[in-house]
Amino acid sequence: VASSLSATASLPCRPPVIMDSATGSAEGGSASGAPAALPAVSVPSNLLPGPHPLESEWVMWEHRAMDNKSKSYEDNMVELCTMGTIEDFWRAWNNIPKPSQIFYDGRTKKRFANRAVESFSLFKKDIKPKWEDPKNTTGAEWFCRKQFPMPQLDDFWQALALGLIGETIDPSDEICGVRVVDKSIGQRHMHRLEVWFRRKDETVANELLKQMKAALGKGEGTCKWEFRAH
Repeated sequence: VASSLSATASLPCRPPVIMDSATGSAEGGSASGAPAALPAVSVPSNLLPGPHPLESEWVMWEHRAMDNKSKSYEDNMVELCTMGTIEDFWRAWNNIPKPSQIFYDGRTKKRFANRAVESFSLFKKDIKPKWEDPKNTTGAEWFCRKQFPMPQLDDFWQALALGLIGETIDPSDEICGVRVVDKSIGQRHMHRLEVWFRRKDETVANELLKQMKAALGKGEGTCKWEFRAH
């Protein structure tokens, strides 16, 4: 799945027919000038046009800044969209702002569609991004909290999201979701990346961390990942 995580898939093309200007015949064609028949080829299913299903369905959530103290954490948690295919993912991803476009960057904090957003969460369908969800209560998370350079925050958020939906961060069946959170206070900007998983198992946690670091690639060493049980 990971190899086909692009907005469009490339398809094999029929070779062009090159005409001989002197004879008017097609090079490589038949005596009648028709192009020679091409051998049958088998096209991998991940290169065929049309929807490319993901192994799991995913839901994008946003958590809005509390403008009413009577509202609970869950009241401010809003489901944005469900993604079941690669095409769904890119359609949604390209229409949701990057963290750098709305989170506090040390100078300003912008609004998204006239509302303040404190976090985005990408979680498997039927798992809510809250500790009280039955699939999260016995789980844990790896998190990195720091003053990210904003381009790096965007890159890491996307790399982790792609690693999750492409199921290249293993063991993928242990993963619940990923969050990016604006933890800025006053004039001090601070952000947090979190990867949530189902069990507080040391072997599982260490393998996930190894795969997460591989997915982040260059610059990963700037993150100090910390473990937190739910």
